[in-house]
Amino acid sequence: MGWSRKYFTGYRDPEEWAEVGLIGDSLTFTTDETVSKLGIGFIKDQRAECAMDTAIRFTLLNAGENGEITAKQMLNHHTRLASLFEAGLVADGWYLDDEGQRQRGWVFHKDGVRLHWNRITSYYDYNKTHFPAGVIGSKELWRYDTGWSGRSFRLQTYGRMSSDYKKIWEDEEGFQPVHLKGHERAMANSVDDKEVLKHINKSLNRMVKSGKAIQVTAGRGRTFRWNKWGWLDEYRQKHLVSVAKQRKLGDVVNGWVYTKGVVTEKYGVEICDHEWKPAEPVFRYYVQHQSPYLHRDSYWTGQGYEMLEEIKWSSVALPYFFTDEAEALEVAEELNSSVFPRKGMGVRVNGQIVPPKHTVSKKAITMRVEGDADIEDYTEPLEMYKRIQLGNFQIADELHGLLINTIEKKYGSIIQKEE
Repeated sequence: MGWSRKYFTGYRDPEEWAEVGLIGDSLTFTTDETVSKLGIGFIKDQRAECAMDTAIRFTLLNAGENGEITAKQMLNHHTRLASLFEAGLVADGWYLDDEGQRQRGWVFHKDGVRLHWNRITSYYDYNKTHFPAGVIGSKELWRYDTGWSGRSFRLQTYGRMSSDYKKIWEDEEGFQPVHLKGHERAMANSVDDKEVLKHINKSLNRMVKSGKAIQVTAGRGRTFRWNKWGWLDEYRQKHLVSVAKQRKLGDVVNGWVYTKGVVTEKYGVEICDHEWKPAEPVFRYYVQHQSPYLHRDSYWTGQGYEMLEEIKWSSVALPYFFTDEAEALEVAEELNSSVFPRKGMGVRVNGQIVPPKHTVSKKAITMRVEGDADIEDYTEPLEMYKRIQLGNFQIADELHGLLINTIEKKYGSIIQKEE
């Protein structure tokens, strides 16, 4: 994670870019909510990237399945706003709220001061602020080149006469960044479309090379399209088949209820394979024989070791088959009413014999039937389970063929074949 891929200080998760307005809430070319959920959800689910990449992804998606558009046709609110992040005029930094407290957020300066220069960083540092909180109130700002490439710039409040330093702003009133929230549209409308196109084309070159976008035509007026229509259409078709089932969720037939079954979910859109399950849970009940035994252990008191003696219980399930809890409890009570005078069947504690005891436990039985099965021909779940357990293996195999899952068989009869 993060070692085989370059990260830049201008990268953020698409979810964060969506929060500042680089992704729309819906698509304009369709009213199909499934398409909107899948497309927008997919873009938000991608790895960290620069602002313009996310804005272009959404713009290509919003062009529609057959949309092939030029860079100029990508000029919109989302790409204009993204260009401000690309140009470093909007940065992840600090501002003072109404109470004079420092807050982190996306900020700009009314004088159009560049606040960020995109540079290579690591997975662990890419989402840190672009400048320190100490910049607030400074009367001058300097751009400092931290490397030898002439591109590793950083904003700071002091400098000196050197080629590594350049004063970029000065004002006696002090530097006061403005929180971007509430100013997005005005800021997007203030940019020059020629500058926006430069950032769009630079991003498109990068996106085509990395497979984020598909270039359809070349040369002047080259066109592009979104790269995930195949995936979206395939998933959408599976969803439509899933919701077009004839049965209604919750329908009950012969003790079986119609359910969603195994659900695959992507960005709020479900694909259900649909299954019939018992409307009422099917349980198998066990009678547990519990035998007491003495256990001794030592523990540290802080001053020395002391011995602790206690009763523990060893449990084993008796080979009885019950699907009715009352019957299992009746058998357990009969066994508990028996006297156990025999040696070795109890333990003595303070002169009193602690005898074995019998309790009842239960296990839920999973039974699943394909959603398109002719459920009217099925017996009720409990009756089917009894037949699997009490019939021979041939009967059990036939009934298992009607279920998705296999039920462990422990009872019933065996038909011995003659030699």
